[in-house]
Amino acid sequence: MKLGIKAKTGLGLVVAYTAYSTYVHLRTHYEINDRLDKKLKSTDFGLSSNVSLRDGIPPSVQFRPMVVGGKFVNPFSQYRHQTLFEFVYCNIVNLFHLTPRGGLPKDPKELKKLLPSVTPDFQLLSEPVKQVSALIPWKPKSFIPKPQDRITLTWIGQSCAFVQLGGLNILTDPFFGDHLVTSWMGPQRLSKAPCQFEDLPKVDIVLVSHDHPDHLEVDTVKKIGNSALWVVPLGVKKFLAKYGVYNVAELNWWETMGLETPKSQELGEKWTVACTPAMHWSGRKMYDANSTLWGSFMVMKDGKPHFFHAGDTGYSPELFRGIKEEYGPGCKLAMLPCGAYKPRWHLKSQHIDPQEAVNVMKDLEAKNMVGVHWGTFILSDEKFTEPRDSLHKIAEDAGVGNSVLAPKFGQTLVFDTGDGKGGSHPPEEIREGKALLFR
Repeated sequence: MKLGIKAKTGLGLVVAYTAYSTYVHLRTHYEINDRLDKKLKSTDFGLSSNVSLRDGIPPSVQFRPMVVGGKFVNPFSQYRHQTLFEFVYCNIVNLFHLTPRGGLPKDPKELKKLLPSVTPDFQLLSEPVKQVSALIPWKPKSFIPKPQDRITLTWIGQSCAFVQLGGLNILTDPFFGDHLVTSWMGPQRLSKAPCQFEDLPKVDIVLVSHDHPDHLEVDTVKKIGNSALWVVPLGVKKFLAKYGVYNVAELNWWETMGLETPKSQELGEKWTVACTPAMHWSGRKMYDANSTLWGSFMVMKDGKPHFFHAGDTGYSPELFRGIKEEYGPGCKLAMLPCGAYKPRWHLKSQHIDPQEAVNVMKDLEAKNMVGVHWGTFILSDEKFTEPRDSLHKIAEDAGVGNSVLAPKFGQTLVFDTGDGKGGSHPPEEIREGKALLFR
């Protein structure tokens, strides 16, 4: 049987793509093994002689960005290279689900009950440098910790949160919309965002972990524009420039920069942020996969780890212990994804599950953890409330139940970052239920 020109072209493209994918897979494993096998010397990589080497390889060298075939790849042995064929197969399988994916109830009232959303405590968020009363009825003299001794986090949905660190107002992975792709195609938000960007106090800094549409929304990019400093991984600056945004700092993995605002100067704070690795991938279209870098961020106060934004990531114990080795233990708060993880054979390499989220918390030796990236869209097979329920149970069993929460949308969380041990008290509602205090 003779093949027509279209069939030959199609077959040729499949063969070429298969050959390219095979090359990327084999070359990546070669590069990973080569890094592990080499007895690296500090001088070989321009490092000072006082760098502490673990088995001869500091994390910032072992897990530096890797490029194969003109694309970024993951330098982690736990990552499994995935192809377009797997993506297409999984999407075809999703078409034949006999029940609603994610176990969504048909009754909107039941959905709202299972996924509650509250209005953020805008008074507290708008007056971060004032000593606002906690308004605990049975503690009339109780006050929220002063600004320099607290972190305030309000979860908007997915990995988008409004975070206040003393004099810094930070927005992570901005997304406020109702639809992931368009209003007529793609996943729809399960419940509306608890607020819009315009409702928030002025944002100073936007941290973007990667360029996937659910972590970087075009409408919000346009709204923020150049009014805030965007801190992004390599390659994302070009995307922002298409929308006239040039107030951008582009960082490589392990690269650090200072953060400063008039409020932080007033409080005498010294803030820095490091772009740290993550086990994930990037791209907004099929053809631009891994053209830009992905990552996570460690925000530090006076050189010590304070707030960790993981974005999206699979689990690599060496990676997260390496981040702790580079920047120190005792991070005050880690915001970690805990959803979109089933089926595991497909998603394990790119999304941690609740157990792995608790493992990351322990690897970082973080004091508190907020579980995000769940309940916003249906992107995977687990029941939509499973990430929250499993995370709380696993944390309780691990003895860190007082320090871990998958919050309600819009709920304002206040973390006492003073010298206290932390986690010694259950979270308590304050300000007439408008906020939740961790101490």
